Amino acid sequence: MIDPKETISTIPKVLDEGAWHLESDTTDVKIYSKYGVCNSTVIGFKTITEHPVSALEVFELLKDVNKAMELVNDQFIRGEVLESWPTDFDPQGNLVRTSFSMPWPFTNREFPHGQHTKKLDETTYIVGYTPIERGDIPVQDGFIRCPMYISGQRITQLQNGACKVEHLMVYELGGSVSPKFQDGIMKAGHIGAYKAEWRKLREVLFPQPLEDVSNSSLSRLMVDALSESKSWKKIKDAKTGHVSSGRLAYCPKIIYRTEIEVVAPIRQVVDVLADKSLEYLGKWNKEFIQGFVLKELSITPEKAEWLIHVQYATPGPISNREYVYYFSREWLSDSEAIILYCSVQHDKPVPTGFERSILYPTVHRCISTENGTIIEHLLATDLKGKLGSVQDGLLKSGLVDAHIRDLNSQTKLFKEIAQ
Repeated sequence: MIDPKETISTIPKVLDEGAWHLESDTTDVKIYSKYGVCNSTVIGFKTITEHPVSALEVFELLKDVNKAMELVNDQFIRGEVLESWPTDFDPQGNLVRTSFSMPWPFTNREFPHGQHTKKLDETTYIVGYTPIERGDIPVQDGFIRCPMYISGQRITQLQNGACKVEHLMVYELGGSVSPKFQDGIMKAGHIGAYKAEWRKLREVLFPQPLEDVSNSSLSRLMVDALSESKSWKKIKDAKTGHVSSGRLAYCPKIIYRTEIEVVAPIRQVVDVLADKSLEYLGKWNKEFIQGFVLKELSITPEKAEWLIHVQYATPGPISNREYVYYFSREWLSDSEAIILYCSVQHDKPVPTGFERSILYPTVHRCISTENGTIIEHLLATDLKGKLGSVQDGLLKSGLVDAHIRDLNSQTKLFKEIAQ
């Protein structure tokens, strides 16, 4: 039987091997395949995702495979801890069994395996699944036991404040499903299932509770995102700015970037966009209904943080939208400020006629110029509900037009303020 130490040491080596074939790349989920992984006779899969939370938070969830699968895998039936399997590096290790439903006419499957974890260094964690051969553990009635190979996850804290999860999974479905059938007819289904599962993980992890939001990590992530999005292709011009769009790994939706130069000095601009944002939002965004400061978290001249609740109108008969988010303003220097937005969990009830949308990490950066102020903006949102399902398709042109309208309104507003 394989030693769990071998599992922990094998996972990083296999993930870093060459010859992985890219099967699907939607930026937020990348899926690779490779035949013969971990000495198997089938195709194994590597799935890579990034999340706007800490590696430790992801590790704390994934180290319990039964809980994690219940939250992210729609085919999961149940998970069990069959017995303790302590090791010198993980005294809390266990032998577990996860059970999954299969589409008709296939028989459901079960996976008994070891689960052990290890912190490799200050930024990296491993969750390992060790294959077992135990004839003394009976197969459940109505199930087929799948031959499994070394599998698991590597979870890494990135310098930009996000974390990366690399998932390795290798198994044979067994029973009447031959390796050839599994690798051929069923391959597309596996890829679709991995995409759905790891997007679901992001929904489980985000939004976070307010107390778990790290301003420094959020700031690093947004500075990196602004740099990466600088090269996105412009899709429409405003009077004094433009809109571009693209994808970033931490968000499942298209992200919009706007850039505009206004004539007002930076202190006035930051005041309008941050400290007095709820007073001015309706003057440049026609969909804005109302907004409230739910809590002042900290207020200093250099840095301020709030908990905000805002509501926006949506053309009927679709529900209006609202957000509850962490909001901060920080002066990086006398000539530069960064304004951060990030949805958080909150128990405030959603009013009738509204849908609570999600703000993935979003930013305004203001930079002083000779003529006034450059405002760079990234908006990463999932509108949720019926709008969320079509926002990257049918709604895209309308969303671009809304950004142009906002830019033109800002140009006018800041010109008036500067006079």
